[in-house]
Amino acid sequence: MPDIIDIWIHMKAILRSARQIVNSELASLNLTGAEGDIIFHLLSKSGGLSQENLAERLDIGKAAISRTVNSLDVKGYIHRERQADDSRTYCVTLTDTAKDASEKIEHAYKVVYETALQGIGESEFQRFDRLLGKVYKNLNS
Repeated sequence: MPDIIDIWIHMKAILRSARQIVNSELASLNLTGAEGDIIFHLLSKSGGLSQENLAERLDIGKAAISRTVNSLDVKGYIHRERQADDSRTYCVTLTDTAKDASEKIEHAYKVVYETALQGIGESEFQRFDRLLGKVYKNLNS
C-alpha cells in the first residue's frame, strides 16, 4: 500500500501538471489558469455568478477572486455589476470577448482531461471517479 507521502506527492504533482497545461493552452488568449478557471465556470451559467459563489466553487479566497475578476474585467472578458438585492455583492457575467474565446478556453480543459485519461479504460475511469468521490466525501465530512 502506498504511504501517505507518496499519495500527497502524486496529488500535488497532478494539480501542478494540470495547471501547467491550462496555463500553456490559455497563454495565446492572454489568460492565466486562474482567469481561465473563472471563465470556464461562468460558461456553464448563463445568468452569471456572484464573486462569492465563484470563490466558493473554486475554493479561492475573496481577495484572490477579487484580483482575478478585476484583471478579467480590464482584459474585457467579464462584466461586473452590483446585485440589486445586495449592493455589496457583484454579479459576474461573460462578455462577447469571452464567449468568442469559449471554444479555446474549453479546449484547454479538455486537453488536460484527455491527456490524463490516456491508457485508462472506461471502467477503470469510472472506478477512479467513484473513488475520488469517496475521498472527497471523507475529507469533507
